[in-house]
Amino acid sequence: MIPRTLFFKIFIWFWMAAAVIIGAFALMVRISYNQSFPQRMRSSFREALNLYAEAAAHTYDHDGPQAFAEFVGKSERESGTLVYLFDASGHPITGPGDEEVAALLQTILKEPPLDRYTLISGRVTWGRPVTALSGGRYIFIARLAAVSLGPPFAFTPVRIIVSILIAGLGCYLLALYLSSPLKKLQETVQAFAQGNLSVRVGPSLGKRGEVAELGRDFDHMAERISNLIESQKRLLADISHELRSPLARLSVALELARKNSSSAAMGPLNRIEQESERLNELVGQLLALTRLESGAERVPAETVLLEDVVQQIVDDANFEAKPLHKEVKIVQLDKCRVNGSAELLRSAIENVVRNGIRYTAQGTAVEVGLYWKLDTAELSVRDYGPGVPESDLEHIFEPFYRVSEARDRASGGAGLGLSIADRTVKLHGGSIRAANVEGGLQVTIRLPLAPVQPVATAPDQAAFSPASLASG
Repeated sequence: MIPRTLFFKIFIWFWMAAAVIIGAFALMVRISYNQSFPQRMRSSFREALNLYAEAAAHTYDHDGPQAFAEFVGKSERESGTLVYLFDASGHPITGPGDEEVAALLQTILKEPPLDRYTLISGRVTWGRPVTALSGGRYIFIARLAAVSLGPPFAFTPVRIIVSILIAGLGCYLLALYLSSPLKKLQETVQAFAQGNLSVRVGPSLGKRGEVAELGRDFDHMAERISNLIESQKRLLADISHELRSPLARLSVALELARKNSSSAAMGPLNRIEQESERLNELVGQLLALTRLESGAERVPAETVLLEDVVQQIVDDANFEAKPLHKEVKIVQLDKCRVNGSAELLRSAIENVVRNGIRYTAQGTAVEVGLYWKLDTAELSVRDYGPGVPESDLEHIFEPFYRVSEARDRASGGAGLGLSIADRTVKLHGGSIRAANVEGGLQVTIRLPLAPVQPVATAPDQAAFSPASLASG
């Protein structure tokens, strides 16, 4: 498949244009040369040949045949020009020449005294009647080498191809110069879109006109967006911290109210306690999300037995789901070791499982599977709920994002559970995605497996399996 990058387009179109220009220039030079050659023959070139013809006739007439033979040999050796001399009747004094010379001789005999020439394959055959100083009349014909009469630069096929290749190199460098800053800008925009808010492109573009100005505009936009996001994170963190104190005081006041209230007030007080706990849980989630996004949370260098974590989460979640006439069950549980924090991973997986419990239909089960796949641990959580509209799938991991059809206020939750799971999984070098399946939603988490330390084994030990390799 032909790449359709900007670099490729610039390179190909510039090279094609250069090739067309070179070809057209070569053709114009050739046409111009062929059209202007008669004019040159009538000017200085004609005068030089006339002098050459008179010198040849004088040498033969004055110095004799031997001197003329030396003249002919010297002309052929030095300039590649073949000289022929005939008497006034057309009888050869030197060799008769080839068919082209004979044809030109007949033309001169029929139409004296004008000079005549033929131009075949770039080689000129020229002749004219000439009179020696003694009065002797002769016909002089010369065949000139093509190189002596060619244009200033002969555009041969080889030279045309070499010129096109050189132009291609120049077009390549030009395309690289024009597209490299745009490529750099594209990479920076992609890095910024992936969450690296500190990336900037301006210094790397230098002074490249409009492209550099575009880079500076992007940097200005990125700086403002970064400041807004950082302000939002600080606001969430500050609000979360500030809410902890009144919530703690509210809990103390609630206990005091219980002691001094009658049984009739227990219902409203229990409701207050329930809402207070939900608010406290929301504040905890906000604080956790803030720590994950700010980078304050670090992944410890410890090995986590992921199958144990999943088993504990499923046991706890199933206990909570039974009163709701729902179930959480394991469909497969491979042994997988990963590097990271057991508590953070527990929180992330628990959020996904609890999300499945919230939306799966009564009488159905949330299915959890842990699979060992080469160097990756894959965890899937499938519910039998209403699913998510396709347009919202890529947004459900954003903080506070809610899908109106399936995640309204009556279903509970604040839209932070999946966000925390997303940040935690990415913190561990993994990925998380959601997809609609038949009759529900499936969330898939992929985490890199911890490298296995080689252990020396006896030759007669049993062959290992992927599960035993993952579990060490």
